[in-house]
Amino acid sequence: MWLKRQQPVQLYQASELPYVILEDGVNLCYDNCYGTEIADTAEFNIQFYAPSNALQRINTYFYKFESLPITIPFTDVIKLDNTVVEGKIIKQAASSEGEPCKVVLMKSEYIRNESELEPISDILEDCDQAFILTGEHIDPQVRLFNDLAHIIPYCNWERTLVSVAHAVSSQKTRKYCWTRSVPEMNLSCYGIESTDELKDIYDASNSVGLSDVSIAWE
Repeated sequence: MWLKRQQPVQLYQASELPYVILEDGVNLCYDNCYGTEIADTAEFNIQFYAPSNALQRINTYFYKFESLPITIPFTDVIKLDNTVVEGKIIKQAASSEGEPCKVVLMKSEYIRNESELEPISDILEDCDQAFILTGEHIDPQVRLFNDLAHIIPYCNWERTLVSVAHAVSSQKTRKYCWTRSVPEMNLSCYGIESTDELKDIYDASNSVGLSDVSIAWE
């Protein structure tokens, strides 16, 4: 029994978002639930070995890591789409491409708290990409801006910024260091509650490999 607990666990996950692939491995940072059954039902899929002492069991078929983010070395990745196979990867990173991009991140509470919606519409129109972050249920007023912004559920800032990078990147693939090739971003955040939360956004941007980003609290 003791020996079994020391053995690495083979885990699987399917995701609608691409995985963050940095210089030293795959950075798992936004969805802490991994199964023991093969999952290949989404656009992006990963299979890897994880140290058992870093895991907590959720139920019979699922585990989570004790803390995220965590980097899985390439040698422990069995398969990640057609990017990593049996621990092997082609380390050929593209440089940043495209013109600087103006991005707006707006919490749905910001919209609810404003008495007039026209200024919000102006903000969302005056940028290259806009994202409205919602809770589990979408505020009815948010739907008014469906044609001006991506409406995404907020889980954590890592997941949010990967969603942003995925929308902004002009690269056709999401392979080695793809987040490094995202164009320079000027990120304006509306509805942020404190400097601590702003720091969380900075930390998350570094975690997912977005090194060329400036963040403003509006």
